Amino acid sequence: MDYREALLNLNDSDLKYIYEQLFQESAAELHQIELIESIRKEVFTSEYLNRILLLMPSDEYALLMHAVEEKHEFVPVPAERVFFALQSLLMFETKQGMVLPFDLRDEINQLNKRDLDEKRQQLEQDLDFITGVLFLYGYVHRQHVEQLYRQYFDEELTEERLNHMLELLGIEQVEDMMILPVIREGFVGQKLPDYHAEHYYTPKTFEELKLYAGSHHHQHEESLNHFLEFIQTHASQDGKESTELIDTIRFLMVASNDANLTMEELINLFAKDLSEPEFKMFEQLFITALEETRLWVYGGKKLSEIRQEIEEQEQAEEEEKEKKVINLDVFRKDT
Repeated sequence: MDYREALLNLNDSDLKYIYEQLFQESAAELHQIELIESIRKEVFTSEYLNRILLLMPSDEYALLMHAVEEKHEFVPVPAERVFFALQSLLMFETKQGMVLPFDLRDEINQLNKRDLDEKRQQLEQDLDFITGVLFLYGYVHRQHVEQLYRQYFDEELTEERLNHMLELLGIEQVEDMMILPVIREGFVGQKLPDYHAEHYYTPKTFEELKLYAGSHHHQHEESLNHFLEFIQTHASQDGKESTELIDTIRFLMVASNDANLTMEELINLFAKDLSEPEFKMFEQLFITALEETRLWVYGGKKLSEIRQEIEEQEQAEEEEKEKKVINLDVFRKDT
């Protein structure tokens, strides 16, 4: 099956929708052949193919490139396994499986695979970096993001590269800050904080930062996990509802800027029906988790670290005061 035949299997409504998504213009007046030729011409460009293959999830990319190398036309896998390729017009769904048109396969085979693999590795690194930053801090100044990039990769983070990362994630900068969409509304109309490097916790290595990358952020933090395990054990919800409860509570914890309000929300969500001994355990685990979880409001620092910093600052100030006390014995003359 070639690409034209694959498109001929689609109805006119699908073709017009695909055309409008590709070209961002109306397809109302176009006939079937015009639609098919326009779509094919666009998809077969090296610019389109390189862009789509660069963004394709790793499992789909491996599957597609194996099919290309082995000259397969049919790829007998469930449709959900190649969702990105299907949506990007690189495969088509049939009763026999997913079909990869032979002329498209040949076109992909002409691309520079080594160059593409290198770009994919770079993009994977960049996305791990920026999602790690966003989920560690919640909201972060551009200056700190640039400083981290220099620290981990020994090179400058260009504006073009940063904008590309943010565009892929759907993140818009607010002045000199990057803010997760889930908390951005809270900054509307507010004066944004000034940049202070000492506000932020700085992971020692990129590997540590990657622990916060993506949807699994904070899932390695022991105290928070103990708290969530207790909740999961005592929750009345099952399956999907239980998962949603845990995700909600994890968000409330890492985004907490008021321990009392967070506690009230957790009681309403989960703890109001606990027995007295269970509630005491709930309180204890909550306090420990709040102390030992990296919180957005403190630039990714733990409350325990904040307290230690305050104590060290107070001690330093006290020592400085003692240095300034005049020792009158120096001026006392022998009598």
